[in-house]
Amino acid sequence: MKRLKQLWSLGFLAATVSLAATLAAGPVLAGTDDDTQKNNVAPVLGTPPFSDNPTNASPTVGLRIFPPTNTTLIKGQRFDLRVETQVPSTNGAAPVLKSLTINGIEASGAFNRRITAQGLGLESGTPSVAGLYGASVRNLALPIAGTYVVKAVVTVDGVDYTISNQYTVSPFSLKPGIKHVVFFLGDAMGLPIRSAARIQGKGIFEGRAKGRLNMDTMDTYGLVSTASFDSVITDSAPGMTSYVSGMKQSNNALNVSVDNTPENNLDNPRIETLWEYMKRNYGWATGVVSDAFITDATPAAEAGHSRARSARTAIAQQFLDYYVDSAPSGTPAQPATGYVGLSTLTQPLDVILGGGAVDWLPVNDPTLSSFYQYAAGKGRADGLNLFSVATSLGYSVVKDKNELAAAPNNKSILGIFVGDVRPGNALGLDSIPGVLDRLVARGQATIGGRTASDPSTGLSVAPPVGTGCGATVQTCFANIPSKPELVAKAIDVLNAKNPNGWVLLVEQSQTDKLAHPLEYERVVYEALELDNTLGFVLDGQASDNQTLTLVSADHAQPETIIGITVPSALDGLPGYFGNPSGTDPITPGGCFSNTLSSDSTSGALTLTVNGSGTTTKACALQDAIGTFNDGTFPTYVDANTDGFPDDPDPTVKLVLDDGGRPTYTQDFLTNPIPLSPGGTTAAVPNPSRDPNGLLLTGNMPTTNVSPISKNEGNIGVAPHSGEDVVLSASGPNAFLFGGTYENTDVLVRIAQALSIGTTNFGSRRALLRDASPKNAPAVSPEQLFSRWEKK
Repeated sequence: MKRLKQLWSLGFLAATVSLAATLAAGPVLAGTDDDTQKNNVAPVLGTPPFSDNPTNASPTVGLRIFPPTNTTLIKGQRFDLRVETQVPSTNGAAPVLKSLTINGIEASGAFNRRITAQGLGLESGTPSVAGLYGASVRNLALPIAGTYVVKAVVTVDGVDYTISNQYTVSPFSLKPGIKHVVFFLGDAMGLPIRSAARIQGKGIFEGRAKGRLNMDTMDTYGLVSTASFDSVITDSAPGMTSYVSGMKQSNNALNVSVDNTPENNLDNPRIETLWEYMKRNYGWATGVVSDAFITDATPAAEAGHSRARSARTAIAQQFLDYYVDSAPSGTPAQPATGYVGLSTLTQPLDVILGGGAVDWLPVNDPTLSSFYQYAAGKGRADGLNLFSVATSLGYSVVKDKNELAAAPNNKSILGIFVGDVRPGNALGLDSIPGVLDRLVARGQATIGGRTASDPSTGLSVAPPVGTGCGATVQTCFANIPSKPELVAKAIDVLNAKNPNGWVLLVEQSQTDKLAHPLEYERVVYEALELDNTLGFVLDGQASDNQTLTLVSADHAQPETIIGITVPSALDGLPGYFGNPSGTDPITPGGCFSNTLSSDSTSGALTLTVNGSGTTTKACALQDAIGTFNDGTFPTYVDANTDGFPDDPDPTVKLVLDDGGRPTYTQDFLTNPIPLSPGGTTAAVPNPSRDPNGLLLTGNMPTTNVSPISKNEGNIGVAPHSGEDVVLSASGPNAFLFGGTYENTDVLVRIAQALSIGTTNFGSRRALLRDASPKNAPAVSPEQLFSRWEKK
């Protein structure tokens, strides 16, 4: 008993759950999972609504177990074990758990006793719908590496239903060698963006790159499959959580599985992340750095637990490990009562650097308006001031690059920086402005020759609400730290907190957020900032040969390089497009006309291609792209040697386009301000963006695309895509990351890299085979289901 209790308190479920005999006929569409309606409300071309995806669930009642089958864990990793039905009994009578076995050993009694100890309701995920069964035992862990089969039998309406899952628990034992792990995540940074960054950042001559990106020079390369638990096209939440938890998750979920209590996003069955695991077991310091709002999907993946990635205010509290039941304006976003299991699982981050002040400060807090430029009524509805909370917990709280530099290294740090305050921009107030715009603000770049003083850039005016961040937008932007500055401080703090162990996420969010509105030129600058920051780490911290550095993407977007163009031609110089006079051939309306009575799905809509009346082609811009023999090499210049092109529109520029897009217009010139491409609800272009551009008809949905867009109407942006992404690795045991594998396998490979020391350079295949042991350990249910402590 004592031995088993120790094993479960350590926590790792290294099991592969095999399917029950009742699944011999294959998976079933087992009713609704965590929604009140079918997954797809308005599906493809009027076909009937899709049911939930085929999952490992029994027929008729949808009996299932979580974590999902084939989840791969590391020894001692915590997870919630849940058994539930998805379809109620016919008479509302409560279903009964008849049997629960783990590798053939009956455990239902211990399971039920643990549920009683936790209490029903939120602590155990008790369904509110009569006739459903659902129970989650929190924070279990499988202490012995091996394969585990968990089998449940539930009686519904007098009939026994059976299901089983299989889990593999990988061995883990921290060895001397690797003391630091840095995970660079270029959100949506597919291979074409890496290629474009090399061409623009390094140049190309006679077909050869004139230099290599830092990510081109790493030790090992692999290809990662990115599908989520419920879609071939992942969003960023499961895209990142799969890396750090080893569990496939549903779109919009953060380190939880879906369940049959859709009324609550915080009680779902959870799983421990690598960040939490290393802090709990080894005291490692942990951090996240991003240019997104810091509670966004990718940074939240390391320390957040919610079915809804949109639960941003609750996630902010989880980052601080702050659970309370009272707040100035009612119930806190993340209460304490009902969440003992969650508070036992989460671990506070030591470094939190990003955007999104609205998640941290109360409604109408003066700093939200005067410094961060939010309008009245924005902020936390519960009235909590997490800046003050963080200070009381020992954090330094900073808001700009000067405060960041002045913050002591021996204290945890919370840094929340200004977003893009310019009205109508495609990023919004929550996310840090894009790299190109910050470079222009610092005087290090121009856009088509425009400096920060040009009114079209929106930088020379006063901020829209207050002047706390600076007298002009330019000043506000210039005071935002760059990614290398953020990461330098993060590493200093982490080394001071624990020089013998830390793990850090560095996200380049805008490679995704600026790709959605088709701001291709800006996306490449984002990839270059990531690469410059990577170089800073590889040449600095990682030169100690004790740092494992990874670079990857959570998914790609369907953008790619299609050719080149000559920006001066697009401004109507003589001789171009059969235009000897020099009159601009692409004035507004020259390529199409857009007549819309109102920007809504009910408005009258007329799109007329070829508004100029030419009969040979729709628009002169169709001849703007040089491809094949006309694809001469771009002429980007980096005269100030800061690692970025001085202007995104040189004499010859690279052109990217998207395989998935809304209807929009494109003139192939860099927009002075990033703007959304589509109208608000109707599938028509944004009339404020490139009105002189080529009309490119969309191939993205124009009806309900929930949960991407909760409203009926045009998706309005480019989507994610489903191809594999590159993962690059350098440092001790980087060879483990070669090959092709699932995103969930990355956790096991990191664990193996930490477990084998730095002298074992054997076969990668053999080492990874050993990471998936086939033995079936016998474990005592009483020990497995014993109470746990936070540590």
